[in-house]
Amino acid sequence: MVQDTGKNLKQVVYEELKRRIVNCEILPGSMLTEEALCEALSASRTPVRDAVSRLEQENLVSILPKKGIRVHRVSLNNVEELYATRLVLEPYMVESFGSRISDETYSRFLREFRRTDCTREELYALDNDFHMIFPQASSNRYILTYYDIMSAQTMRYRILSDQDRRTEISQGEHCEICINCLKANWKKAAEAMRAHLENSKMAIINYVLQFNRDTHNIFRENADSAAS
Repeated sequence: MVQDTGKNLKQVVYEELKRRIVNCEILPGSMLTEEALCEALSASRTPVRDAVSRLEQENLVSILPKKGIRVHRVSLNNVEELYATRLVLEPYMVESFGSRISDETYSRFLREFRRTDCTREELYALDNDFHMIFPQASSNRYILTYYDIMSAQTMRYRILSDQDRRTEISQGEHCEICINCLKANWKKAAEAMRAHLENSKMAIINYVLQFNRDTHNIFRENADSAAS
């Protein structure tokens, strides 16, 4: 049920539906209907349709005529495309804009990543916040817009593929990035970011290969458009 936050109702419904999809409360491959969403979100058709249209543009759902709304599956093709983009963009942002971020910010993240008492939800939020500081430092509206779309996809994959050992390793990788940023060694910080992203990509690919039962869809060139 959406809450009255003072925001425009369309925005509230959009944010809530996106949150449920990104947090995997609504699983990849789920088929939805407008009627079910209206009931679940306690909203009328107009804000629900607006939310679904926006999420389709962000590549989180597909609208299938006369069938319903399908949440995009996890496929190797999607993972490859997402990480090909992140591997180009994020190391570049670290090297180009990392010096705009204060040492206090890096030190704060370093302390948080070294904690051993964080809940998984806290680590997800911390991970997302850390990766966002670099596009924010760029002050480039095109980077910010595209990275917001990528971060939603990344969070969904992170939740699906999370394993205790990977979470622990990922914290260490973030610490290495922070340490090199504090040393103002931007080249090494960018390399550490690249290594972190490669490892994250492999964890997600392993999830897809091990746990996705629909192997036909895994190896499609584009699992989500094939059924459209």
